[in-house]
Amino acid sequence: MRSIFVGAGGIRAGWRFVIFVLLLYAFFLMEFGILALVSDFFRLYKLARAGTLTPRFELEFELAQFAAALFAAAVMSRIEKRKLSSYGIPLQGAFGKNFWVGILWGLSFMSGELLLMHALGGFSYGTFALAGAALVKYASIWAVGFVLVGLAEEYMFRGYPQFTLTTGMGFWPAAVVLSAIFGGVHLFNAGEGWVGALSVFTFGMFECFTLRRTGNLWFAIGFHAAGDYAESFIYSVRDSGNFAVGHLINSSFHGPAWLTGGTVGPEGSVLVFALFAVAFVLFAWIYPSKPVEPPSHPPQVG
Repeated sequence: MRSIFVGAGGIRAGWRFVIFVLLLYAFFLMEFGILALVSDFFRLYKLARAGTLTPRFELEFELAQFAAALFAAAVMSRIEKRKLSSYGIPLQGAFGKNFWVGILWGLSFMSGELLLMHALGGFSYGTFALAGAALVKYASIWAVGFVLVGLAEEYMFRGYPQFTLTTGMGFWPAAVVLSAIFGGVHLFNAGEGWVGALSVFTFGMFECFTLRRTGNLWFAIGFHAAGDYAESFIYSVRDSGNFAVGHLINSSFHGPAWLTGGTVGPEGSVLVFALFAVAFVLFAWIYPSKPVEPPSHPPQVG
């Protein structure tokens, strides 16, 4: 029976992943219970489930997600006798060059997709919806909110889980499994569809590729945050079926869903797959360095 749970390096990778998920869920429940007591969190949650994102919900929800993932990983780091920085977000280089290059890539990726969609007659930029103090307010709040999205989602799916499953099955099999889960989770969003979920899977694989080449998640966090910010705030379109309150412009889609993404938003468009193909090739050319591989056998734990 012991061999089922413990190998030469200690607790087997699959069981460590299960423990992490259980801890994550427990911390979620605790945090959401607190939020329910101190705010109208569940009213905002119901709005989000219906496809309307508010800045307050985004800040509270993503901060709670990131904190829960960080707490769970901290517990696992004590069990495994590793540094917390081993799991993809080292303090050295935090919000440094890789993060800001990722920001630039994320803005460029989404801008390029919508510019191409506009050229094909599927997207109109429209007029400004915000000005003055309201513009500064929402631009700032959403910027913070989507950085939290990048931190929370990257750490939950490509932090501890990616590191741990890599020690059990290898980097790319772990990337496929976690990216599939990542895409599947997005199917619970209002307006999301299978094409959008496949796009999210592709996004997850690209983020894993950036982790493989850079050695940490800071580029991935910047890319994730900026892509969502551009999609939801700057270009004011649906992101995985969700529409943000306090967006910059009154944009609109025209034409078939295969071009515009329909209720999913740009990630449901066929254009996103072509752009990811370009992104993979370009990133491989710019970052040719050898990947950083976690040890195949973790140190004895217990």
